[in-house]
Amino acid sequence: MKSKLLPLGLAVTAASTLQAPGALAQGSPFALEEVVVTARKQTETLFEVPVAVSVLGEDFFQASGFNTMEDIVKFVPGFDYSPTNTSRAAGTQIRGISTFSFSDGFESSVATVIDGVVMGREAQGFFDLYDIQSLEVIKGPQGTLFGKNASAGVVNVITKKPEYEFAAGGDIMVGSFDEIRVRGSVTGALIEDTLAYRLTGSSHVHDGKIDNAISGQDDVNDKDTWSLRGKLLWEPSDSLSFLLTADYVEEDNACCQPTYRNAAPPTPAIDFALNPGAQQLQPALAELGIRAGDGNREVGIFDDRIGQESESSGIALEINYDMEWATLTSITAVRDWEIDEFNEADSLSTSDVNDRNGTEAESTQRSQEFRLAGDINDNISYVGGLYYFYEDVDADGTVFVELALPFPPFFNSANRAVRSVETTNYAVFGEATFDITDKFSIVLGGRFTDEEKEAEYTRTVSPIIPVLPAGGIWTPDFSGEQKVDDTDFSGRIIGRYTFSDQLSTYLAYSEGYKGAGIDVAESSDVALAEPGGLPVLDPELPTLIELGIKGRYLDGALSFNAAIFTQTVENLQTITTGPDGTAENRGIDEVLSDGVEIDLTWLPSVEGLSFLGTLTYLDVTFDKFAIRPDLEGEPLPSVPEWQYSLVGNYDFDFGGSGYTGFGRVEWTWQDDKNTDLLGANPLNDIDSYGLLNLRAGITSPSGRYRATFSVENATDEDYSYAVFGTSYSFFDNESRAQYIGDEQTFRLTIGMDI
Repeated sequence: MKSKLLPLGLAVTAASTLQAPGALAQGSPFALEEVVVTARKQTETLFEVPVAVSVLGEDFFQASGFNTMEDIVKFVPGFDYSPTNTSRAAGTQIRGISTFSFSDGFESSVATVIDGVVMGREAQGFFDLYDIQSLEVIKGPQGTLFGKNASAGVVNVITKKPEYEFAAGGDIMVGSFDEIRVRGSVTGALIEDTLAYRLTGSSHVHDGKIDNAISGQDDVNDKDTWSLRGKLLWEPSDSLSFLLTADYVEEDNACCQPTYRNAAPPTPAIDFALNPGAQQLQPALAELGIRAGDGNREVGIFDDRIGQESESSGIALEINYDMEWATLTSITAVRDWEIDEFNEADSLSTSDVNDRNGTEAESTQRSQEFRLAGDINDNISYVGGLYYFYEDVDADGTVFVELALPFPPFFNSANRAVRSVETTNYAVFGEATFDITDKFSIVLGGRFTDEEKEAEYTRTVSPIIPVLPAGGIWTPDFSGEQKVDDTDFSGRIIGRYTFSDQLSTYLAYSEGYKGAGIDVAESSDVALAEPGGLPVLDPELPTLIELGIKGRYLDGALSFNAAIFTQTVENLQTITTGPDGTAENRGIDEVLSDGVEIDLTWLPSVEGLSFLGTLTYLDVTFDKFAIRPDLEGEPLPSVPEWQYSLVGNYDFDFGGSGYTGFGRVEWTWQDDKNTDLLGANPLNDIDSYGLLNLRAGITSPSGRYRATFSVENATDEDYSYAVFGTSYSFFDNESRAQYIGDEQTFRLTIGMDI
């Protein structure tokens, strides 16, 4: 494995200190609380754990008001978010690695785990983050303990457990775009010291953040979601506990529509359109008064052309039995996720080129994990177990291309694809830590995986206007099925050396595995498949070498963790382009990701003052790509080279009145990047940008009441997450759309705790 890693030195990577006001240790104004993590499925301090993990605690969410994945990625080094026009394909990336695909036969490279349950679809974890104990972003392949779809890393969400002492609280937030968010939780005992409950609810609505230029039509990219989560904790004895969790999330959003960034001159092909509704792009935008550009926040969409309704529900039972010599854990879970989404593919309802595309999908999963954790003598600790996972995904999607041409490829077609994918996974895993001396430890871990995936696929093409010529976008009608059965053994070895209570280091070699993908997207290219089958992408195989240093000085007032890494990923499953320039699901032979990450917390001698900082450097490139050798050595799309964030927080008293307050400044910046899947077209460039958030809050003397006022994107910066080709780009090669970030937003939150 070769590396282009620059001699940047060691940097900080774990967010031991991403906490909010109140994170100081009691009795010491200049020391931080010890942060506890479960990144290795056992309780450790962040200083002890020999992996790169960033932790966002309860206080961070309360002070910032953040409640989505899109919010928090800016404050976690090496963590980013990739939006699309459907949450089925949107996802996170860690250290530049992610799976970007609209095919239901591919899984994410980043595993989302909620209270020990792996989500089969990453989007199931994109709920409002409330009543959260902690959120851990674990970097690099984590397949040893977290399974097959953790090849890039893990987002591990831990929600609060029931408590025996009665407590209740919540908040109401109002803000720009008529935003209203109401949240609350209550916990207490049903039977003293034996049975406790916790009930959490959330409702979040706001109007569309993208203006609709069509008179009488609602603005788009709004939000209307609510959720409930209930927990019961039964502890019949000191050694046995049962935790039952049930949750439900419902969304009904007019989401997620991009805006036009660049409109090319008229293209000759559309002049030949036989359907009367087709228009050239520039005149269609001008008719609505829309001006394409970096800051364009307007679309022209009829209300019935955009929507996203989804329901997610699940039930899980966690049993823990302390046998004195070890703890046995069982987690049984059943989940269901349904989504009905459709969008205006050409972003213009007044022009019939490529209109309403949509998919109805349902995912049902069952999982079972048995885990044993304990110690052997004083020198060996271990965790290991068995894992079973089953998922059935059924989807029915249609791409409508209204444009009718008198010559090939004709178009005027509805391309419908009905598909199903069943995945069955069995695994045996284990990891042991051997304390060779008081200062030196070795960690050995491995996972054996047996996975079977079966897919069925039927595509039919029918004319939209029967009297006009018609032709499929991809290939003619087709039915096929495919079965993949694969086994894998992957593991890791870590050496950890503790110099003192203030400084430790580790060196890790880690492997991962994500199973083969079967292409069942509407655009599935059956020409790549064996007769009667479907295209198969080989398993994704990451390998990581990482060196880390963790330290804490000045009686805990200065805390850092450090890592430098090089990682290769074979067969990265994503969307790219073949030699003919058409987008398709492909496996990149090898991607190389080198980098450093920095995360630092400092509490100066001024009481109440704290600073947080993160810095990320990533050099992620196509290392080997047989079908596109022209891309070898080029940067992977959508990965900025540099990112950093700075947070300054000041807690203070109001002159002996008993009231306390805080002021907080948050600044994030990222380097320029290119988001072109076809090969770094300058039209897909996104300039570097910085975002400033301001917050101030006050808490009553009893601590019972609190209020926070915030301004996000205070300088009203225009910025984009992604720039990409549109339906018109097929003809003119120049038109571009963008997912644009939120403009300046004001919010007032009032909370109460009992």
